[in-house]
Amino acid sequence: MRLKHIKLVGFKSFVDPTKVPFPHQMTCVVGPNGCGKSNVIDAVRWVLGESSAKNLRGDAMTDVIFNGSNARKPVSQASVELVFDNTSGRIQGEYASYAEISVKRLVTRDGRSDYFLNSSKCRRRDITDLFLGTGLGPRSYAIIEQGMISRLIESKPQELRVFIEEAAGISKYKERRKETESRIQHTRDNLDRLTDVRDELGAQLDKLQRQAAAARRYKELKAQERTYRAELQALRWLAIENQAESIRRQIQSDETELEKWLAEQRGSERGTTELREQTADAKQRLDAVQQQFYQLGNDVTRTEHQLQSLRGQLQQREQRKRELSDELERLDETYQRDVEAEVQLQLTIDELTPQHEESQAKLEQAQVEFEALEARYEAQQDAHQQFLEQQQRRRETEQNLKLQIERAEHQQARCLEAIAQLKQELEASQRELNALDTAELQEQLSRLEASLHERQQQLGAVQTEKRQAQEHSDNLQTAIAERHTEQQQLGGRQSSLQTLLEAASASHWPESVKAWLDTQQVTARGQVRDHMQVTEAWQLAIEQLTGAWLDAWIVDERLQQWPEELGARVVVLGTESAPRRGSLAAECQGLLTRWEWLQNIAAASSTDAAQQCLADGWLAAMTPSGQFWSAAGYSAASIEAADSQLLQQQELTSIEARLHAISSELKQLQDQRQQQQSLLEQIDQQLQAERDAMNELQAQRATWQDKLLWQQEQQQRIQSKIAQWHERIEAQQQEAEEAALTAAVASEELAQYLEQDQAMQDDADWQQQRQVLQQQRQELRDRLQQRQQQAQQVAMQLQQAQMQLQQMATLLERSKQHSAQTQEQLQLLQEPASEQQEELEMLALQLEELLQQREAVDEQRRDIANEVSTLEQQLREVSSGAQGVEAHIEKARQKVQSSQLELVALQERSRNVLAVLQEMNQPIKPILEQLSDEANEKQWQAEVERLQAAIQRLGAINLAAIDEAETLAERKSYLDQQHDDLSSSLETLETAIRKINKETRQRFRTTFDSVNAGLQELFPKVFGGGTAYLALTDDDLLETGVTIMARPPGKKNSTIHLLSGGEKALTALSLVFAIFRLNPAPFCLLDEVDAPLDDANVGRFCRLVEEMSETVQFIYISHNKIAMEMASHLAGVTMQEPGVSRLVAVDIEAAVAMTEA
Repeated sequence: MRLKHIKLVGFKSFVDPTKVPFPHQMTCVVGPNGCGKSNVIDAVRWVLGESSAKNLRGDAMTDVIFNGSNARKPVSQASVELVFDNTSGRIQGEYASYAEISVKRLVTRDGRSDYFLNSSKCRRRDITDLFLGTGLGPRSYAIIEQGMISRLIESKPQELRVFIEEAAGISKYKERRKETESRIQHTRDNLDRLTDVRDELGAQLDKLQRQAAAARRYKELKAQERTYRAELQALRWLAIENQAESIRRQIQSDETELEKWLAEQRGSERGTTELREQTADAKQRLDAVQQQFYQLGNDVTRTEHQLQSLRGQLQQREQRKRELSDELERLDETYQRDVEAEVQLQLTIDELTPQHEESQAKLEQAQVEFEALEARYEAQQDAHQQFLEQQQRRRETEQNLKLQIERAEHQQARCLEAIAQLKQELEASQRELNALDTAELQEQLSRLEASLHERQQQLGAVQTEKRQAQEHSDNLQTAIAERHTEQQQLGGRQSSLQTLLEAASASHWPESVKAWLDTQQVTARGQVRDHMQVTEAWQLAIEQLTGAWLDAWIVDERLQQWPEELGARVVVLGTESAPRRGSLAAECQGLLTRWEWLQNIAAASSTDAAQQCLADGWLAAMTPSGQFWSAAGYSAASIEAADSQLLQQQELTSIEARLHAISSELKQLQDQRQQQQSLLEQIDQQLQAERDAMNELQAQRATWQDKLLWQQEQQQRIQSKIAQWHERIEAQQQEAEEAALTAAVASEELAQYLEQDQAMQDDADWQQQRQVLQQQRQELRDRLQQRQQQAQQVAMQLQQAQMQLQQMATLLERSKQHSAQTQEQLQLLQEPASEQQEELEMLALQLEELLQQREAVDEQRRDIANEVSTLEQQLREVSSGAQGVEAHIEKARQKVQSSQLELVALQERSRNVLAVLQEMNQPIKPILEQLSDEANEKQWQAEVERLQAAIQRLGAINLAAIDEAETLAERKSYLDQQHDDLSSSLETLETAIRKINKETRQRFRTTFDSVNAGLQELFPKVFGGGTAYLALTDDDLLETGVTIMARPPGKKNSTIHLLSGGEKALTALSLVFAIFRLNPAPFCLLDEVDAPLDDANVGRFCRLVEEMSETVQFIYISHNKIAMEMASHLAGVTMQEPGVSRLVAVDIEAAVAMTEA
């Protein structure tokens, strides 16, 4: 097997369709750096199933598509096809017979990746399986890319093991073992779940079986208890009825006695009525007299209160007169004292008034003198202050002018310096602004936005397609589940119907009858049930009629010797003729129309029609509802639709047809769902590719947006800085001009101040004048304060005397008013109290008269009260006799009422007993008829209690446990069978995995030893000496890693990492070629593996490759002339057009032959 050629279209830099032929065993691909030589290696790796864009030197899988150049637009897809020569039959399986095998991969911009095998679309897994064991694969030892040589030597033990496995051809075993282990784990999981379910069902079944036994015992006890309870209620009803009849007779006797006492009571009530009327009249008169007595008592009490009140008022009047006389004397004494004090105060005021006027005059004169001196002092102070301020202002002005000139000159110099510096900054910012250009960034961003918009539309389309496919898949899954549910339900119903029909057939028919017919050489035309073709309306009726004949055998003639026991086991048909009109035979079809028995039975539409048919001479008649009429009498329908064997047979036939249809539907639905799942997987891959591409575009867009935003921000920042520079320059120029002008004006003002030489008054004269004025001012202030104190003292004394005089006048006025008021009150009290005295005498006379009237009325009241007492005594004597009669009446009435209540209670108990029997659906009459004479309530009650105790001891009862136990037993039996099947499958899988592991260990051990031997043989050839070997990291050959150790001639390095790059390359080549010797791959791709080698080592490498090319096809990329000379075919890759690779092939042998010719 060898690689014939590669076809590349749109793959990386090979935009045009390019065919790379490999006609010889050694082909060297040459060309300058960056022309696309390594893309040939990437193409082979990509077609063989590489899924990592990183291993293809890209970020996304769509990076393998030509992305355009300066002169070309991007293409929409890329494809690579490898064509193999399989004349040696290296490829096994279904493609072993093909002389040429084509493997192709195609990828589009939307991320969709397709594989083709001999132009037929296939999966990536199919490509991987095709090359298992051949040494070919996306990451096998047959493809050595740039940098892989050093990585191969420095690989981890598990990574190096992969090369040994591929050389041993056990990669397919590894995949098979992985699948088998997965299946084993899946089977064990299922077995564990099944075991849990079986254990749970076993526990449930044991529990349900115990519950079922208890339920059956419960039903038996409950039936007995129900019978005894019904009979107990009947016994109670009999006892209640007997007791009620006795009470009715007692009520009649008590009612007769009650009537006797009522007649005697009516005679005594007439005398009692007359006495009650007389007593009522006397009580009314007594009430009137008592009301009059009480009114007179109230009048007497009120008059006595008025007398007491009037006497109290006269006493208070005398007391008030004495108090007012004392008060008037005290007021006269106080008034005299106040008049004397007022005269004394007036004399004091007259003395103080002249003194006050004199002190005020002196005070005013001192105030005038002080104010005049104060004005002179303040004028002198103001003049001195103005002089000082003027001097201070002149000094400050001169100093300020000097400082202003200095500041202005300094400010002018600083502004000129700042202007120069700002102009430099302005020029630098302008240069920086000119260097920024956002047009290119905006153009690139626009292209990315367009691509992203296109990707978003493609992604939306793929998502819509996935959603529709998912909905279709869900609908298919729902339909499958519904079909499975329906299949299980119909299966259960099918089993039930088959069981019912088989049970019915077994119970009705022994096979011995058929055997006897066979011995008599009688041809049976089948059983009656096989020929039951009946009109739908008459199915139940005819099945009820022929129920005992359904399993009977149909024959055409009766034998001469016919056993009697076969009478209901065989049906003899009559002659072939039309069935009798109106008979049941007319409602049948087929052989049953010849059954004479059915021809003699009328098919009546109703009861009246059936009776009419009997009258017309029919043997019997039957209605569609199953009512049978004959001369012997009438029988009602005895079969329901649910128990009809005919209907059950029809239903079974329908179910079997439906189950067959469901199986077909399930197969179609499952195939459709499998296709839909494959479609969903493809859509998911396509969707993921779309998302990866979109993420890449979004990342690129974000990068370019950040760049554009950064440049725009830089432009804004620089433009803002330039505007600030201009503003600051203008401000500095204006500030410099203002500083120059300020310095000039200040210089002129300072010159003017210096020219003025005004004589200034000495400050000592001002100080002397100030001291004289201060002394005079202090003397006048002291004198003024003294006179102010004197004037204030006199004024206060005068004011105090005037206030006291005013208060005294007020007191005198109040004393006069109080004395006058007291005098008036005393005069009023001195007037005589004649009116009150007359009123007192009149009240005394009125009180005496009222007392006399009250005494007369009291005597009248006592007389009427004696009369009432006499009448009441007579009434009590009469009532005493009536009370005895009433007591007898009440006693008789209570006896009647008590008996009636007892009778009502018994009637209620009787109704309750009948209601209980009605709830139990047990009529009283049949129970009484069947009840034995020895039955008694106590014995039956004890039996009911015994049964109830037995039921109570059973505890909680699950009545559904019987059916549930049967159902659960069937299910457990099915699960037991599943458990046995899974255990058998698990044993088979474990046997297979043991066989795979054994084969893997043997092959790995053999291959490892062979590769190790080959390495130890090749390494000295390559290096001209030294040693190298492979070692295992673990004893477990299934999991152990592989390490490599190499020591070139003359070196004793401890690890392989201490070797140089060239030594590592030669060691790796020795290992690869040792593997190729053992299990040569169809071809070997080498990408610049000779780069780290010197010419001597390159020569050794070339000789080794040339030696192995006899069995292995080599395709290698090299820049070394020695390696180029070794090749028998050169494939030159050029890039004359930037970004586009082209191929120029040269056959060295043909070229040499041409030159020699």
